[in-house]
Amino acid sequence: MIRSSFAASWARPLLGVFRDGDRVAGAIGAVCRGLWPTRTSRPPLLLDVRLPAHSNAPTWFLPEGADGRELIRSFERAAAAEFGWGLAGVVYRMVTEPALPLVARRGALVRQSPGTTQMRLGWSSADGWIGTLSRNRRSTLRRQIKRIAQDGELLVREGSARRDLDPAELATLDERHAARLSSSLDPRLPLSPAYFAALLGREDVWTLSYHHGEKLLAFAMVYDHPVAPMYGPWAALPPEQGGRKDLYFDSYARIVAHATAAGAKRLFAGRGFVDVKRSLGFEYLPMKVVAVPRWAIG
Repeated sequence: MIRSSFAASWARPLLGVFRDGDRVAGAIGAVCRGLWPTRTSRPPLLLDVRLPAHSNAPTWFLPEGADGRELIRSFERAAAAEFGWGLAGVVYRMVTEPALPLVARRGALVRQSPGTTQMRLGWSSADGWIGTLSRNRRSTLRRQIKRIAQDGELLVREGSARRDLDPAELATLDERHAARLSSSLDPRLPLSPAYFAALLGREDVWTLSYHHGEKLLAFAMVYDHPVAPMYGPWAALPPEQGGRKDLYFDSYARIVAHATAAGAKRLFAGRGFVDVKRSLGFEYLPMKVVAVPRWAIG
């Protein structure tokens, strides 16, 4: 999955694996890219500790009871040995408050970054969730759901291990959407058709799609989990290009319905559109970005 997510990218993945004997006990995922976009294949290099389409937590899993700070430093030392003095530094993104002591240190630059969102699920259906929203949001959301349901020209499909979608079409729509969110300080890597092909075939990935005839208008993907599923990639054509209004809100109703039916306890919804997500009952989880210069690595 990690390799396929970089198939169309100028960056390359770096996966650190922590072992306990022959057993894999933990891992940390990162992106190795040029410090400047015009020099992506030459030093200086930046190790960006993040993975494509992941925005809910740091991209590491550390063994329970282990010295996480030392494990992360050992990863930095291994990266420095691999890339030599061409490695200019390490940037840790999506660092939650509890994880901050693992990467913050003297010489590191710590700044606020866009946080993520989550909602605790305590209902047996989406109707229970809608009933907890404010009066205005509740009435608006119900009108939006009804409008989509009554649109006779709109084909809505949902399910796991989808074989009826074109990965290249999903990648094209996602790239258009991600380009509006990307910046020089927070670059968003394009997700390749190979990545979507790998996702679509998985039983633990649930996909929602909206079509008008043969034309894909929008899609949403959920990284399914019995306790804490994550709302992953979302992309839609804007109305001026033939898209439909209200699909984004309809997607939340369907995703909450799917998660509650499976007995999930929490739903993660990633970064961005925080005010909208708060109006839908999500809470905001602050995050930091930590930049470690070469001299402070390890």
